[in-house]
Amino acid sequence: MVRLKKRYWFLLIILLTNLILGFCGWHYWISFKEKYHLSIDWHGINMSFEGLSFDEFTISQPSQLSVTAKNLLVSWSQLSAKNIDIYWQPNDAKALVKATQKVVDTTIQDVHQANFDLSTISTMLDWLPKKIHIDSLTYYAQNNQQFDVKIDATKQLESIQLAVSSNNQYSAKLSTTLLFNEVDSRIDIQNGILTSNLSQFGIENSKLTLPFTGWISSNQFMLVNSGHASLMLEKANLSDDLILGRLESVFTFKVESAIPIESKKLATTTDFIVNKFDGIYKNSEIKSATGNIKIVIKDNQFTASVPILNIQEVNLGIAFEQVKLAGIYNAPLKTIAQGQLNLKKAQASIFSGSVSIKPSKLNLAKLPQQLSLRLKQIQLKEILAKYPAEGLAGVGTIDGYLPVTLLKAKKKGGSAFELAIKNGQLTTINEGYLQFENSALKNYAQNNPNMKILTDIIKNFHYTKLQGTVNYANEIAKLGLNIQGSNLDVENGKAVNLNINLEENMTKLLMSLQLSDQISEPVRKRIQAHLKKESSK
Repeated sequence: MVRLKKRYWFLLIILLTNLILGFCGWHYWISFKEKYHLSIDWHGINMSFEGLSFDEFTISQPSQLSVTAKNLLVSWSQLSAKNIDIYWQPNDAKALVKATQKVVDTTIQDVHQANFDLSTISTMLDWLPKKIHIDSLTYYAQNNQQFDVKIDATKQLESIQLAVSSNNQYSAKLSTTLLFNEVDSRIDIQNGILTSNLSQFGIENSKLTLPFTGWISSNQFMLVNSGHASLMLEKANLSDDLILGRLESVFTFKVESAIPIESKKLATTTDFIVNKFDGIYKNSEIKSATGNIKIVIKDNQFTASVPILNIQEVNLGIAFEQVKLAGIYNAPLKTIAQGQLNLKKAQASIFSGSVSIKPSKLNLAKLPQQLSLRLKQIQLKEILAKYPAEGLAGVGTIDGYLPVTLLKAKKKGGSAFELAIKNGQLTTINEGYLQFENSALKNYAQNNPNMKILTDIIKNFHYTKLQGTVNYANEIAKLGLNIQGSNLDVENGKAVNLNINLEENMTKLLMSLQLSDQISEPVRKRIQAHLKKESSK
């Protein structure tokens, strides 16, 4: 009989404790609900030793917020749910901004008033159940699904082990340990790792591995890699103009910011080591780029430093090979395309010679800006092989100087810049020869005696001097050539002075050259679409 009474007392104490805690919790909930104008509804409630369960439990704020949990179980030891759907749908954009600002301001005020510290966190930790499991937490913004994740959390003495994974084709997993650091009054983030296999949003077969550690306090946070992070992808359509091809890279990073996060308080440093990169920008194809890139964001400034970037080939219709680039770009975050470029190196091989840009400092916010382009040891034979014409051949070596001007683009929706060249100079550095003979020229010469002499001369014309001027604007290139020399078999080798003027639409010429090359299918489709559009005008 005595044992039976003790058992009753024990059960009665548990029941009274649950009632008191439940009453306190309910009182707190009523105050919270009235403060934020929330309403609640539930179906299928059941109380057992396992805890309080609901078939469906809904919290909502009229016209804006709705949170619905299905198969919800709440107890001192666990919180679990099969589905939690969060719907956010403000009446209008202004309501969203005002509501968000109100929540942020209220939260900040409450945090400062409560002197948010580890004791507050410890109290929150004590009230959390030991295990949290949610099969599907889905967030909708204006009825459009944003994400769907699975959440598992396990509470230990002074830490929480957290695991989050996606439930859709966007495969991502996040796991970390949150440790409550009383000495520094912060939460330490340990053993964090984010992995992702993304095959949507224009990205194909990507793999991201991101190990990290860090900490978060009441007013600041910091994250840093705990090993080499890596990113690999097969393809990414970032925009109509930019397509990333095969990318293999490793990187390190560090992120620091005050809380709440603002651009002026954000500081990030990321160092990329690019092991392989292929890509397409408009109609240009980039093959096998390697090198280092450092990106820093601090004090509302964006800085990209390239100590060296090697590119096997950039094909614009003309193939620039063994490209080497180095420089620093700095710009305000709000106007990132209007920064300052300190170009330290830009050189490439072309037509068995080389092309380089003199080291320059360019202010893209104050166009026009000037560049100096140098051509050295360009082989005439290689040029004529690239631009074949019936019966035309030649040998010679050409140097040149092209003053390039960066201008604001005139066409809407086009690039930010346009190029212009005024009074560029070409000259040969030794003697050479030209041979030009075809059927069309022969037929023309038969009816024109003066033309016949010229055609005879240029059948085997040895020049002693070749000079040219280059002008380019609005896609049109103009080349003026002055050639001095003779044909020993004609007119007793009389000296001849030839002046030739050529004009060409460079955009169409480069496109036609690319179509004749072994280019990638995306570039071919872009060019064909552009030519079709131009022909329909």
